[in-house]
Amino acid sequence: MKLKTLTLALAILASASARAEVSGDWYDYTVTGQPERPYIHDYRQKMLMKFYMSDPDRAGRSTNIYMTYEQALENIKAIDRISRGIPKIVYLVGWQFNGHDDRYPDFDVMNEALKRPCDATALDSYRWLREEAAKYNTTVSVHLLVGDAYTNAPSWDEYVAKGYICRDENGRLMTPGVLQGYPMYWVNLYNEWRGGDLQQRLDDVVDMLDIADAGTIHFDAFLPNPSPWHGVTREMQESTMRKVLRYMRDKGIDVTAELFCYNGRDPMIGLQPAAWWNDMPAWLRAKVGPELATGGVSGALSTDKWPEVGFLFGDNAQAEDTFHLGLGWDSFIREFATQTLPCMLFNSRRLESYDPEAKRVTYSGGLVADAKAMTLTEGDRLLRRAGDLLIPTTWTPQPELMAYSEHGYQSHTWQLPPDWAALSKVKAYPLGPDGAGKPETIPVKNGSITLSMAPNTLLSIRQ
Repeated sequence: MKLKTLTLALAILASASARAEVSGDWYDYTVTGQPERPYIHDYRQKMLMKFYMSDPDRAGRSTNIYMTYEQALENIKAIDRISRGIPKIVYLVGWQFNGHDDRYPDFDVMNEALKRPCDATALDSYRWLREEAAKYNTTVSVHLLVGDAYTNAPSWDEYVAKGYICRDENGRLMTPGVLQGYPMYWVNLYNEWRGGDLQQRLDDVVDMLDIADAGTIHFDAFLPNPSPWHGVTREMQESTMRKVLRYMRDKGIDVTAELFCYNGRDPMIGLQPAAWWNDMPAWLRAKVGPELATGGVSGALSTDKWPEVGFLFGDNAQAEDTFHLGLGWDSFIREFATQTLPCMLFNSRRLESYDPEAKRVTYSGGLVADAKAMTLTEGDRLLRRAGDLLIPTTWTPQPELMAYSEHGYQSHTWQLPPDWAALSKVKAYPLGPDGAGKPETIPVKNGSITLSMAPNTLLSIRQ
C-alpha cells in the first residue's frame, strides 16, 4: 500500500512538473510569418458558426430550449446544401447544465433536455451529432468560458477558498455584472493554473466530449482580468492564457476565442487561429495574413461592427442569430453571400497592399476591394457592386460561381472568368435550405452572361 501511495504521489508530481513546463512566453510571429505550430484546421477556408441551443430559465430553475441535437443536424444539412458543401465548424452554445453560461467554472454536466428521445443521455446525442455532421462537411465542438464563475456553481465555495476568484485592491470579489439573473465573477486563471485545477478542468471537458477528435474548441470572453488582492497582474494572466493555448495545442486542439485585441489584450497571433469578432484594426489585418489569424465579423463586439473593414478584408458569417432570434433562412443566405463568399476568396489570395486613404486593398491576381466605390474587381472584371455579386467558389471540386443580389435587379451583364469565356452556355441553380432547384440555362455571349435576380436570391452557376 505504501508503494502504491508513493507511486501515485510521484505520478502527480511528474504531471504537475510537465504542466509547469508549458511556456507562457509571448510568441513573435514576425520571425517566420507562420503559427508557432501548424493549426489543426485551416481556418482560412472554413465557415465558423455557433448554434445557440439553450439558456437557463432562472424563474423556473429549468432551461429554455432553442435547438435540440436533432434540430442541429437538420440545420447543418440545410447549411451544407445552401453553401454547396463549404467546410464548416459549429460550436454548440448552452450544451451544459441548464444552458448558456450556466454554473461556470464547472463543465461536467450536460443539458439533458437537448438529447434525442431515443438516446439514454445527452452525451450520446452529442456524439451522434458529431458523427452525422461530419457527413455534411461539418466539425462539431463546443463553446465555453474558462474565465467566468457563478455562485450557483458546484465548485463555487472551493474556488473562493483556493483564491481562484479575482479580488480588487480591497479584497472584494470582482464582478463585471449580472448575467441571466446571477452575478458573474472573474476566475483568477493564474492562481488556478498554479494549483493545477485549470489544467484538470480542461482535461476533464476534453476527455468527456472527445474534443481532440474535433481538433478545435471556442473560449468566449478569454480575457486577462487582473486580481490586485492576489498580486496577479494583467501580464501574469496573459502569460497564463498563452500557456492554456499551448496546453490545448499539445492535445491536438486549436482554441478560437471571442476576440483578438479587446481592451489592449495580446492578440496572441500565431497561437490563437481565429476569433468570433475580428477586432484587429485595419492596419494589423493588412499585416497579419489569414494563415496566422482570421475569423468572424469585423468589429469589437456585436454592438461595434466595422462594415468597411469587413468589405476590404472579409467577414465570416456567424449564423448564430439565424436560429436563436428566428431570423430565418433569408438572413442566413444574406450573411453567407455578402460575408463568407468574398471572405473565402480574399483568404485564398495574398494581400499585396492596403491604402487607408483610398480605402482599397489589393490582393494577388489583380483582385481589388474598394470600400469607397463598394466594388470588388479582378482586372477589368466586376465581381461585386454593393449587394450584387458574382464570385467564384474556392472549395467546390469543380469550377463554380455564385451569384447573389440583396435587392434584386433586371438584366445585368456579368463578365465571366477568362477560363469560362469559351463556353456557349452555363446553368444557374437557385439555392435554398432544400438544396439546388431546377436549373435555368443561360447563354454565354462574348464571355458574359446576363442575369435578372429577385431580392435575396442566391444562384450556383456551373459549366
